[in-house]
Amino acid sequence: MQQPIRVFIALEHQLFADAMTAWLYRQNAVAFAGGAADLTGWVATDDVIPFDVALIDASMVRANALQMIWEIKQSFPAVQVVVLGIEPREEDVLRFIEAGASGYLHKDANDAELLHTIKAVHHGQTLCSPRVAAMVFERIAILAQAQSPFRRLPRPRLTRREHQVLRLIACGQRNSEIAEQLGIALETVKRHVSNIFEKLQVSSRREAGQLAYACGLLGTPKDEQLCLVGPT
Repeated sequence: MQQPIRVFIALEHQLFADAMTAWLYRQNAVAFAGGAADLTGWVATDDVIPFDVALIDASMVRANALQMIWEIKQSFPAVQVVVLGIEPREEDVLRFIEAGASGYLHKDANDAELLHTIKAVHHGQTLCSPRVAAMVFERIAILAQAQSPFRRLPRPRLTRREHQVLRLIACGQRNSEIAEQLGIALETVKRHVSNIFEKLQVSSRREAGQLAYACGLLGTPKDEQLCLVGPT
């Protein structure tokens, strides 16, 4: 008889953790292998792998989800990690993948989807929702296009104001928010956005931000000063 997949859970909210634990106990293909708000006592204690799959809450407050994923993969490379989240932001999903996650599942997923995801990652597959997959592939495509030797576009020449607007677009701000932060009219912002799209040869705000990062126009997404643009 095939052994059940041992699942470790690290979930922020106790009610959610209790429900997940109860669900695991009712399954035949998976088994509850422990749970905690951090990895104290679980990682690097001995050579025995204590679980096969870890379910990590993306919104962990008491412990950093990225750090937990990294520690698990460093101590037990064979363990697969699934991140449970709500509305995934592209940069967060990419950081989870870079840290070693094999899957990203929305917390609204049903029992069948959760069980399928656990089984899939346990057998070496990388699994995520179509929306998350589309985000990842879009990012890869834009980065590949920007770095391609066959695409030798000159670096877009933006005005100082266009550069400020582009920074705020990359931060996810709407036109009205940009107008308020820079102290300019909404119609002026719309004109700058139109000019930026034309110069970058993009058709959406997401593409503009991604291409700006890829071309080095905005530094890196981790720049804490990125969104601190004031009126001039």
